[in-house]
This record gives sequence, C-alpha cells and structure tokens, in this order.
Amino acid sequence: MKKIRGIFMQSLNETAYETILNDILRLKLTPGERVQDKKLIEQLKISRTPVREAILRLKNDGLMDTVPQSGTYVTKISLKSALNARFVRQSVERSVVEQASQKMNDFDILDAQTIIEKQKIAAKQRNSLDFFHLDDDFHKSFYAATGKTEVWNWLKVLTLQLDRYRFLRIQKTEMPWEELIEQHQGIVDAVKAHDQQESGQRAYDHLNLMLAEKNVLLEEFPDYFVD
Repeated sequence: MKKIRGIFMQSLNETAYETILNDILRLKLTPGERVQDKKLIEQLKISRTPVREAILRLKNDGLMDTVPQSGTYVTKISLKSALNARFVRQSVERSVVEQASQKMNDFDILDAQTIIEKQKIAAKQRNSLDFFHLDDDFHKSFYAATGKTEVWNWLKVLTLQLDRYRFLRIQKTEMPWEELIEQHQGIVDAVKAHDQQESGQRAYDHLNLMLAEKNVLLEEFPDYFVD
C-alpha cells in the first residue's frame, strides 16, 4: 500500500512539474511574474505538496526564484544562458547530423520529411505551439537515428532558457517560418545525399539563427530579460 501511495505521489509531483514547466515555456507564466502556491493548487486541482515539490525543481532549473519577504517569481530569460545553450547545440548537433548523413536509412529520412510537411501546415495556420513542437521533433529525429536520444534529453535540460526565448520569438515576431522550413529541407537533402560536411554545416548555420530578432524582442519586452 505504501509503495502504491509513493508511486501515486511521484506521478502527481511529475504532473505538477511538467504542467508548470510548460506554462513557463509557453509564456502562460511570464518572465518576472509572481507565482502564488494557492493559485497553482487551484488550477492544477492537487494538494500543496506536489506543487511545492515542482517549484523546488523549477528553482533548481533556474526557472523560478524566491525573494525573501516578497515571494516566488518566474525568473527572467537569461540571454547569456540562451547564447551558451546555442553554442552547445551548434557544437553537438553539427556532429550528430554529420553522423546522421552516414547512418540514416530511408525510413529515418521519411520520418524527418514527414515532420517538415507537418511544419508547412502549422506555418500556414500560424500555429506557433505546433510549429515549436514540430521544430523540436525535427531536430530530435537526427539524435534518435544516430542512437543519441539520451544526448537530446540532456540538452533539453541545458537549453531551457533558449527554449523560452525560441517560443517568445515564434509568438511575438514576424519570424520567417517558411525560411526555417526551407533550411530544414536543406538539411534533409544533404543527409539524403550522404554529404557529411554539407549536412553538418547546414545544421550549424540553421541553429545560428535561433537568436535572430533578439533586438526586436529586447525592445518590445525589456522586462522579460536579464544579462
């Protein structure tokens, strides 16, 4: 009975964490916003303990911070962390895509191509949430095809600040969605041609654009950023 209760509590803790994390990434909880335990408990319809455990994890992730005699707040987006995350992504992913050009089979390439077709639909509908997740799915497909899904999962923990910036960029700027899709297609074409150097370079150049429109966002949302 105790074991079942423990599993149940663990599940509640994970649900609370994932829900609040997604709210931060999707800007439902905005940078600098004060967070109230009571409000989260009411929204999630769960007890206080899972919410507090989730907040503790989010503090460790650098996404929340408690100010003495003031309260708990969503942290602002760290541009320094976002830049460092892009550096890591570029360095790792160039190598991953180069390996993919030698390892991906027809089914793997079809999977990546299918994601691109779904992105075209999301872009046409201007569905920022779908486009964001499909972008992740596209890049993850190369890690999966090269047996490096674990590396992708590590990176997703390290790139939380970058992901916050990416979603803000998708939602709030005239980002060239079609251009990003064309770049994705270019990566797939190079991988399909087994061109190792071209594949890696296309991936590197594509990721270099992740912090484009930075000045526009800084001007429009100055209170969202630090560094």
